[in-house]
Amino acid sequence: MEITEVRIKLMEDDSGSNERLQAFCSITFDDMFVIRDLKIIEGAKGFFVAMPSRKLTDRCHNCRTKNHLRSRFCNQCGCRLDENRALRDADGRAKLHADIAHPINQMCREKIQAAVLSS
Repeated sequence: MEITEVRIKLMEDDSGSNERLQAFCSITFDDMFVIRDLKIIEGAKGFFVAMPSRKLTDRCHNCRTKNHLRSRFCNQCGCRLDENRALRDADGRAKLHADIAHPINQMCREKIQAAVLSS
């Protein structure tokens, strides 16, 4: 499988919301399969490519409405939510997002990152 196209949309400098986010991009494999919303981020060791992800949610114990894990109160009924309900990683950080698409091994990740960053 070959990467046949990389499209990059640079972020505006005056957005101010996330200074590390430099661009969004899409990659196409074999002119047949596309993955959108990869992020090009400027990290402490240089640029890297983050895979597309979605925010994790859970349901209110009172009304069963979905709420983001950072929510303190239910968006529907206003009930107070447990602030420590998110799963934690090995470093103790809350896991707030889940990858939608991601490489299975390091070789694939490096190939995608090299193609995106060279574009």
